[in-house]
Amino acid sequence: MKIALDVMGYENDISEAIIAARKFVKKYHDVKIILVGDKDKINPLIQEGEFEVFHASEVLTMEESALTALRRTNTSMFQAIKLVADNKADGVLSAGSTVGFISLSYFILKSIPGISKPAFMPYMPTVNKKGVMLIDVGANKTCTGEDLHQFAIMADIYCKTVRGIESPKIGVINIGTEAQKGFEYHHVANELLKKNDKLNYQGFVEPRYILQGVVDICVSDGYTGNLVLKAIEGGLKSLTSSLKQSFKKPWNWLGALFSIGSILSLKKTFDYRNNAGAIVIGLNKPAVKTHGSADMKQFYSSLEMLKKVIDVNLVKKIKENINKYDK
Repeated sequence: MKIALDVMGYENDISEAIIAARKFVKKYHDVKIILVGDKDKINPLIQEGEFEVFHASEVLTMEESALTALRRTNTSMFQAIKLVADNKADGVLSAGSTVGFISLSYFILKSIPGISKPAFMPYMPTVNKKGVMLIDVGANKTCTGEDLHQFAIMADIYCKTVRGIESPKIGVINIGTEAQKGFEYHHVANELLKKNDKLNYQGFVEPRYILQGVVDICVSDGYTGNLVLKAIEGGLKSLTSSLKQSFKKPWNWLGALFSIGSILSLKKTFDYRNNAGAIVIGLNKPAVKTHGSADMKQFYSSLEMLKKVIDVNLVKKIKENINKYDK
């Protein structure tokens, strides 16, 4: 297995990606990682022959448009994705521009026939330890009810194939559970999903119940999904920070001593860095995007996600099963 890793264009130093790659190949001896980026910056950080390096002299910045991303063919992101399109790598991971990554992935790798829009799909931990897949969380600002129905089908195939869930519970994110709540596309999606007897559809789900694990898949348009994801991640980060500050106070030391095990377990479960990647599901080839502020831990967990997608041949599974879902 070969993975193309774009090591440029994100907020942290490129060493974070390289350290993650080094740790990853030590665990998975059957994986080779191609580091894509400026060789003059990469080579001083690696040993001779440690990694294959694919030189790309330019970097796509976070501020550049989708059109610019398509025109600048020598950026590390463009070249990393092209390696997959040319069958020189089995999948691609980047922490660079989200706009650039989704537009380049769609343009270079193409979507699976019959899929109208690829979507970002990350994993989110839940209090019942089952976890939930969120789709879409930013690839598409606007979506139709038909798009949400298709997202649900792809996520259903993923959960059955990768996570081993026999009949994943599916919900559509909305401001209430009543059928009349939401916009027109919510109503269309609701009707389509209810009629699809291949899906275990549960109805609308309010964001406050997502972490309870009431469903295995939460479906949304990309704009709403991105807001929900960032609100949850920000809330969990603030809670962890608040607990840490609270237990620094001398009068709380005894309480901290007796609850340290539970606190550490909670912190590990809800540390988003352990599940930092989002699959661009619906493409002809495996692609994963991680946070622009990614550190070593986030790169590593994203590589784990990408490897699972490649291992089970998710793209082939979607192609084989997408037409089996009655509409």
